[in-house]
Amino acid sequence: MTTAKMHRERVFETIWPLTETVNLPLSSLLEAPRRLTADVESPIDVPGFDNSSMDGYALAAATVEEMRGQSIPVRGRVAAGARGEVVQPGTAVEIMTGAPLPEGTDMVVKIEDTAPGSFGAETVSIDPGVEPAPGTFVRRRGSDVRTGQAVLSAGTMLTPAHLGVAAACGVNELPVLGLPRVLVVSTGDEIAAEAAAGINDANSVTLTAGLRRLGVDVDVAFVPDDPQQLLDRVSSSDAGLVISTGGISKGAHEVVKLAAGLDADSSMTFEPIAMQPGGPQGCGRLADHAWVALPGNPVSTLISFELFIRPALLGLAGHEAPREAAHHRLAHGFDEAPPAGKLQVRRARLTEAGLEFVGDSRSHLLHSYAEATHLVFVSPEEPGADDPYSAVGDRLMTWKIA
Repeated sequence: MTTAKMHRERVFETIWPLTETVNLPLSSLLEAPRRLTADVESPIDVPGFDNSSMDGYALAAATVEEMRGQSIPVRGRVAAGARGEVVQPGTAVEIMTGAPLPEGTDMVVKIEDTAPGSFGAETVSIDPGVEPAPGTFVRRRGSDVRTGQAVLSAGTMLTPAHLGVAAACGVNELPVLGLPRVLVVSTGDEIAAEAAAGINDANSVTLTAGLRRLGVDVDVAFVPDDPQQLLDRVSSSDAGLVISTGGISKGAHEVVKLAAGLDADSSMTFEPIAMQPGGPQGCGRLADHAWVALPGNPVSTLISFELFIRPALLGLAGHEAPREAAHHRLAHGFDEAPPAGKLQVRRARLTEAGLEFVGDSRSHLLHSYAEATHLVFVSPEEPGADDPYSAVGDRLMTWKIA
C-alpha cells in the first residue's frame, strides 16, 4: 500500500511544476512565509559608517589620556541622522546612539562615565577609570555586513529577521517561490442549501485559511454530486491548482471519481494510503487542471493539507517538516490501539506531563483538532515505513500546530 511519504512526493510532483520564481517587494512578504529561490548579496556595508553605540561624548583616545582630571571643552552635538564637524584635539562633542562618529574622534565615552553626567554642559570631565582605547563604544562600518556579502541563502524560509536584514541592506524585493492560484472545491449534495439532510461546510473555510496564510490566492466553489457540473465549474476556472474535498471514497456518489471517468484526458490516481485518518487520496490532472483530491471528513482534510499540500507549496523536500518538529513522550500512554500497518496521526495538547491526546482518532472530530497544540505521528508496525514520521524510543514525533 502507498505510504504517506510516497503520497507526499506524488503531491509535490503535481504542485511543484506550477511554481516559479517571482520577485516580490518586502511589503508583500510580511505576513506569509515564503521560500527564497536565490542567494541575496548586500549592495552596501551595514552599518554604512562608524557610529556610536551609546549616548555620550565622542573624542580622541589621545584626548582622554592627555586630559585626565581636566575639564574638556564640548563643541556641539551630533544626533542620529546628522554628520558633525571635525572635532579638534583636546575637545569633545555630544553624540547620540547611532550618530556618525565625527572626524577627529575614535572613541565614545558613555554619558554615565562623565561629569556632570548630562548633556548641555560647556565642559565635561571623564571618570578616571575610563581607558583611552580607540573603538570603545563604536560600531565600525561593515561590522554587520560587508558589500557583496551573501546575506540570505537560496532555500531559506523567510522569517521577520531575514526580511529585516534585506531592508537594512537596502534590498527592497526578494526572489521567492511564486505560488499558483488555487480553486478550493467542496463537493457533495449534503452541503447544498436545499439538502434535506445538509451539513455546514467547514472544509472550504479551513483550507482557505491555511492557503491564505501561505500567501496563496484562493477561489471557492461548491459543487453537488454531479460530475458534469464539477467538470464544467473547474474548466471555467483560471486557477492553476484545484484542491477538492470529498467524492473519492468507495460510495456510489463519489463525484470526483465519476468526473475523472468522464474526462478522457484525466490522469488522476485514486488509491487509499496507509494513514489514519485521511486514507482516501487522489492527485493528477482533471479538467485540464492540476488536481489534489482530499477526503471529505474535516479532520482528514486538515491533516492531508498539513502533510501533503502545505509542504509542497512551501517547496519543502521530503525530509523537511513544514511545522516545528520535535519528539515528546505521552503523558498517559495510548488510549486506543493504533491501526496495524498504518501511520496514525493524532491530535494532542502538550502539557508538563507530556502529550495528552485530544479526542480520538475519528475523522469528524474537528472540535478536538481545534483544541490541540500538536499533531502526533504514531508509526506503523513496520520499522522505518514512514520515516521521518517515526517514534524514538518511548517518544513520538510531533508537529506544533498552535
